[in-house]
Amino acid sequence: MKKVLIAMLCLILCLGLMTGCGGGGGDDSAADGDQITIRIASDETSDTPCSEATEIFKKEVEEKSGGKMTVEYFCDSAMGDEREIAESVNMGNLEMGIISGCYLATYDENWYLVDMPYVFKDRDTMYKHLDGEVGQILKDGLKEKSKIECLDFADGSFKVLLNSKKEIKTVNDMSNLKFRSQESQMNMSIYKAWKSTAVPMGFSEIYTALQQGTVDGVDTSPLYQRSGKFFEVGKYYTMTNHQALLMNSIINTDFMASLPEDMQQVIRDASKEAYGVQERAIVKEAEEYACKVMDDAGCKRHDLTEAELKTFKDASKAVYDEYSKVVDPKLYELMGL
Repeated sequence: MKKVLIAMLCLILCLGLMTGCGGGGGDDSAADGDQITIRIASDETSDTPCSEATEIFKKEVEEKSGGKMTVEYFCDSAMGDEREIAESVNMGNLEMGIISGCYLATYDENWYLVDMPYVFKDRDTMYKHLDGEVGQILKDGLKEKSKIECLDFADGSFKVLLNSKKEIKTVNDMSNLKFRSQESQMNMSIYKAWKSTAVPMGFSEIYTALQQGTVDGVDTSPLYQRSGKFFEVGKYYTMTNHQALLMNSIINTDFMASLPEDMQQVIRDASKEAYGVQERAIVKEAEEYACKVMDDAGCKRHDLTEAELKTFKDASKAVYDEYSKVVDPKLYELMGL
């Protein structure tokens, strides 16, 4: 009997120790206290408006989450080029990324819309559409067809043409020139319509390609012409403003769904503030500064006249016809195309 009582006392003591150490409920408490790390990647240098916005995003997330979430930013293609970043986010190997809209057309063809030549006449028109029904349709379609959610649209400025061969004034001057472009079927279509050649390659490869003559020029916005120092190996640039370089904060949907609702809201609010507000507030000044850097370096600038601009727009009509078979007609209607 004495042995039985001792055994029962030992059992009670062990159960008490387990409870005191948090057996059962303790696991939940530990999970609640786990640090959540968000890795966000881009191919941008650290001094671009989008990189500045990402630092704002990081600060907002870490402060508003009360230290429960930390953000690690990998720029300068440390996690690969834009296509690789998109793939990593879609596969869940990376939580977040900052990439151009053209790479999202891989997952939802309606995203070709934002990369069409001259689809946005100015920034105000672009913001109006992207913050309205057009932007919501694009977000919903992407989330439905992939594991990627687009949180917000940032402004990467409008693309200009920089080259090492000659001054470009009309679309006829594009004939037989090779321009580095982003890896997008839309860009292939545009350069075909312009009687020139698009050569897809990652951002980190451009400088050497220009230097070695693999390409004659590069089409990207002044922000990235400056950050990539392409003006050092190019003599001329033309303010064609032919495409909006739409930048997007994206997140893996499974990762987002795994978070408590209050932490999801912290991320959404921080993204909106960083990319949908702050980045847009600094981009125009950054664009002007980038052009000044190129001008001061001796790169010759040409601003198109209305007649010269018309040659590019007229040549681009074939692109609109081609993608009318691909993009949802409702989006064409909303954009007045």
